Amino acid sequence: MKSNRDGPKKIYILGCGAVGLTLAAYLADAGRSVVAVRTGRDDVPAGKMDVTVRSGGGVALTVPVETISLSGLAEFDGIVVVTAKSHANEAIASALASKVVAGPLVIMQNGIGVENSFLESGFASICRCVLYMTAQTVAGNDVTFRAIASSPIGVVKGLESDLEECVEALTTPGFPFHPESNMPRDIWKKTIMNAVFNSICPLLDVDNGIFVRDEPVAELAQEIVRECVVLAGREGVSFTEAELMEQVFKISRGSDGVLISTLQDIRNGRETEIESLNLEMARTAAALKPPVDLVKTGFLGKMVRAKSTLGRCART
Repeated sequence: MKSNRDGPKKIYILGCGAVGLTLAAYLADAGRSVVAVRTGRDDVPAGKMDVTVRSGGGVALTVPVETISLSGLAEFDGIVVVTAKSHANEAIASALASKVVAGPLVIMQNGIGVENSFLESGFASICRCVLYMTAQTVAGNDVTFRAIASSPIGVVKGLESDLEECVEALTTPGFPFHPESNMPRDIWKKTIMNAVFNSICPLLDVDNGIFVRDEPVAELAQEIVRECVVLAGREGVSFTEAELMEQVFKISRGSDGVLISTLQDIRNGRETEIESLNLEMARTAAALKPPVDLVKTGFLGKMVRAKSTLGRCART
């Protein structure tokens, strides 16, 4: 894994939320050359910050991570990983388009079509990753994290060699990745899970474990899954309702007590990624001929958007 300058490729993590900080910390601890890039602030000078990752069982990793604002970089001579929320993609893609980007982009976000802004900006090599993990900010640069399984990365545009390079560069024992040739199925499966957890949990103001604790809530999840199975099938991706509900319960049991990112965002007055989840699926369904009925999925998405907007307005 070499750059044009015959050294190890630098890894730029765009987004310093729970996912970005965790990934940067594991990479730095493994001796990789990594920079955590603030995308929402222009006042972060080049320097180092201590990041603490708590992975369960009282085990904590604290490691210094190089950091800087996106505006402070003119050239990206390595792998660019986007972990910022998808609502910032248009601005991030525009900013990157004005700079020199020599390596591949890896989009680590939830939702349908989140790579479109980068495709439209003409980047030559783009990969997409679906994350199988839970992460939550405790305070500042202190996060809790648990890898549920190895996370798949697949090619959206570019060469398979870029995919192999990205997987090798990003994988550590604590945060593993693997190459995947059938990313649409992974993307749709994860997006449907997000449509359940990222709408129901924030609206009820509860943790992820609610689906194994409360039968009526699980029934609501099943209604969302039922709608989304029809849409995915129309898009050429086949699921059964049973297999997706099994995944809902598996995630719910494995992340009992964990707050979904959308609920964290609403509580902290931040914009959510619901536009790329329920609302993007509803738009996709409505555009089909004949359209698919995603009434409940879309309605819950609109409710989350309204709750988020009201919460942000109350803070101003």
